[in-house]
Amino acid sequence: KMKTILKNFKISLKGVKALVILILVLSVSATSLRGQDLKKFAFGPGLSLNIGVFNPEEVNAYIANALSGYTIILGNTDMILYYEVSGFFTFKTRWVDIIPTFNYAISPKIVVGAENFYFSRISPGVLANFCIPVGMSGKNAFFVGGGIQYHKMKFEESEGSTFEANKMGFRAQIGFDLQAGSFNLSPTLAYNIADSQAAGLDMNYSGFQLGLVMSFHKPVSRRRI
Repeated sequence: KMKTILKNFKISLKGVKALVILILVLSVSATSLRGQDLKKFAFGPGLSLNIGVFNPEEVNAYIANALSGYTIILGNTDMILYYEVSGFFTFKTRWVDIIPTFNYAISPKIVVGAENFYFSRISPGVLANFCIPVGMSGKNAFFVGGGIQYHKMKFEESEGSTFEANKMGFRAQIGFDLQAGSFNLSPTLAYNIADSQAAGLDMNYSGFQLGLVMSFHKPVSRRRI
């Protein structure tokens, strides 16, 4: 890449020398300030993208009964996967992260030539992660945590009934926290407990989910001091 840049833009020798000096100065500065560029506290917004697996048995039985007059050629009628997107605001400290969050999940069942079904969940809540530092950089850590969420669940068929249920639930999660500058990436495995009744129908949204959690803030020191 440097050769291409030199060829295309004809950087003068003086410019190259200035660039080298600047890089050396920045490197020395970064080294001398390495212990100071990590904060004890930070906060910022974030976004997470998740995919989950669950088994809402009574919802699946309802769908199978509604489609009993059709011949299923490909696939099945069960809802197995759901997709979740979350917006949150994280308060990050050396050992503990506090995360007010707002999640939306949906499991669609699209049936060509018949009616469609949608099982959705809106889940505001508060989570907390407890961090275990890894490595000497002070930036990375394993974490274990969880919290409480209020689940507002809805199951609807495009040409029929709609069921709604609300219930307080819980989440447990583990993951690895990677800090790079002002960008934070955390692969996370979680288990949600979300189950309630609506007109005799069990609205079970409990299950495991895997996701990428991204947040934007200054890096926080995870050092064991």
